[in-house]
Order: sequence, then structure tokens, then C-alpha cells
Amino acid sequence: MITERKYRYDATANKMVKSYTIKEIFRDNWDDFVYEMEKQGKTIRPTIMEEVAKIIGCQDPINGFALYSCPDCHIQKRVPFTCKSRFCNTCGAKYSKDRALAMTKTLLKAPHRHVVFTIPETLRPYFQKDRSLLNILFEAAAETIEYRFYITNKSEKYVPGMISTLHTFGRDLK
Repeated sequence: MITERKYRYDATANKMVKSYTIKEIFRDNWDDFVYEMEKQGKTIRPTIMEEVAKIIGCQDPINGFALYSCPDCHIQKRVPFTCKSRFCNTCGAKYSKDRALAMTKTLLKAPHRHVVFTIPETLRPYFQKDRSLLNILFEAAAETIEYRFYITNKSEKYVPGMISTLHTFGRDLK
């Protein structure tokens, strides 16, 4: 089902262009993508199938809604339920914002550093085949930071605190 598109102004092109949401892209192309993958003998992990189904059905009233009614004027408003998937661009953004806010409430008032560890492209197939290797990646990253911290601050005996997050989409995290 092709949906009516919204338009936005693209300053670089100096014109109005069609605007697509991630949900629309999945809804309009997911079945064809799955079919092509099957033709190539490739499988899609069940969790991915479930998450995409959630995204496609997000805020669809057929999946349920809350009905609010004004006791004075009796106007009713239906608010469709969201999928609450972290991978949905609508629900995921809310999840990320809420998570970041919760984290900032627990952090000490001290200097912080943001460090990104990435998997070289040549090793990515191993992690795609065996997801349990990702835990080893977290352990190696933590050991590396702890070791570097120890070497830099031997006399102080500081112990770093770490928050680890896994970012699995995007080949090179761009």
C-alpha cells in the first residue's frame, strides 16, 4: 500500500521534495525485501522480523488505542498504541531520550569521556554469525579502559565507571 507523502523544503536542491518516514519505507518495501532475501537463500533473524512488524504496526489503531472523552463536550480522541520498539524511529527516539535522562541522574559530577569501540569490517561476519561474541567485545573494551586508566593513574588508584551501549545498525556507525 503506497501512502500519501508529505513534502519538505530541501535547501540544497532549492525545491520541495517528498518526505518518507522509516515506517513508510518498511511498509512499502519489506515484503519485497524478504522475498529477495529468500530468493538468494539468505535468512533474516526472527528478532528482526518481529521488530520490523512492530515498526510497521506502530500507532495503527487496528493494534489498539486509548479512547479519551471530554465529560463536558463529549468530544472523543483516539490515541493509537505505539510499538515501544527501540528500533522504531518514533518510539526509539523516546526510549533513547528517556534512557539518557535516567543515566545523567546517576552519574557523578565529574569529567566524562565518550569512547567508541568498533569492529573492523573484516571481523564483522564473525559477529553476525555468532552474536554471543558481542559480549566478548564489551569485556575487551572494559579491560582496555581499565588498563589504560591504571597505567595513567597508578598512584591514585582510581577505578573508572563505564556505561556500555551496543549500536548494531549501520556498517560503519555513520
